[in-house]
Amino acid sequence: METLLKLLRPLFLPLLKLKLEPPHLPEGTSLVRHLRPSPSWLAYRYLQTLFGLLNQFIGVGVMAVVLIVRLESAGVALAVLLAVVELFVIGLALVTTRVDYDLRHYLVGDRSLRVAQGAWRREEATLSYANVQNLEVLQGPLERLFGFKSLIVSTAGSDASPQDPSSNSHLVTMVGLENADELRELILGMLRHHKDSGLGEPVHHPPAGLDSSRLLEVRNAALALRDAARARAATTRPSA
Repeated sequence: METLLKLLRPLFLPLLKLKLEPPHLPEGTSLVRHLRPSPSWLAYRYLQTLFGLLNQFIGVGVMAVVLIVRLESAGVALAVLLAVVELFVIGLALVTTRVDYDLRHYLVGDRSLRVAQGAWRREEATLSYANVQNLEVLQGPLERLFGFKSLIVSTAGSDASPQDPSSNSHLVTMVGLENADELRELILGMLRHHKDSGLGEPVHHPPAGLDSSRLLEVRNAALALRDAARARAATTRPSA
């Protein structure tokens, strides 16, 4: 299949209008690890694509038989045309699946994550460690069968469910990972390092409801009371 898709790729690639350059981390961020989905995820996606086209393929086959029976020679020409269109659709779907696999990159930097994915719908997101709220590893029955997992990264403001990651822009899913648990621990280590080294000096804020002028009045009153107490103690001290 890979050889056939390599031959078909130049035919369909212009339709996708994509730039195939790999993504880069923001300037000033060092790359720690560059990951890609596993080949088993690609096999899973091929089967998923073909299964999704199964009903359409059967429908085209039935329509072709009906045309041949009813229209004879003219029906044969229409049936051949339908078959060519269907093969074009299948070829486009498989090439798109392969290109989607080639364009998925997960970059782990020392300050942020960079996730690039998608063929028809291109998505690129940079996630700062300061905004990451949760990391969750998911693996369903089919994923377990093919031997890969998904890592879901939630950032501040996420309110979507893991079953529908696309419903919220603050939720990013890295799919097809053979070492999702190891990646999760790596990112957690980056989060801990970021929090330990990026806090800076603590900032002291006045309690809610008190402005700086009120605090100054309280301070001056306290100093006045202290001075009055010292003066009274000096005047009442017994003489030698």
